[in-house]
Amino acid sequence: MPTIHRRTFAAVVLAGLLLAPAGFATSATAAGSPTYLYANRSTGWGFSNTSLTSPGPNLEVEVGEHVTLNLTSLDGRNHNWFIDYNDNSVVDANESYSDSGTFRGNLQYDFTVGNQTGTFVYRSRFNGDGNLWGNITVRPAGFLGGLLGNPLLLAGIVAVIVAIVAVAIWARRRPRQPEEPPAE
Repeated sequence: MPTIHRRTFAAVVLAGLLLAPAGFATSATAAGSPTYLYANRSTGWGFSNTSLTSPGPNLEVEVGEHVTLNLTSLDGRNHNWFIDYNDNSVVDANESYSDSGTFRGNLQYDFTVGNQTGTFVYRSRFNGDGNLWGNITVRPAGFLGGLLGNPLLLAGIVAVIVAIVAVAIWARRRPRQPEEPPAE
């Protein structure tokens, strides 16, 4: 195979590897798309009316992120949703920004994530709602883990680095044309 074709092939492969992660990249946070949560006092929270569990699904957000929750009560009872930072089952003053208020049917709830980071419990505050809880992780804004937490994107980044190193090694080891002597 002539050298020009190998170089073209290597360039095309490298370009493909560089562009591949763009096809797999997904948002690390819920901003821009609502999260649907369904509630039932006896079975818990779920992303659908058939996936209810206690604890409910894990949620991940970033400090300062605008979050939209579409909350639905499946059992016709009053519920609410809030982040219980100190795990005392009560909406305290520092948690009130994350309190959806009461809903019995459907409620679209919008809030901006506060600046306390870590993994906390989200729950409903009503008596008898003991199964309505789950974990929410609040990451720092712009946290690198949000980017690297996406396994497909991380795999793409690793593939690009490996490809760059392989091309650099190949370019260094390939036979060089001897320089022509200067004309006299």
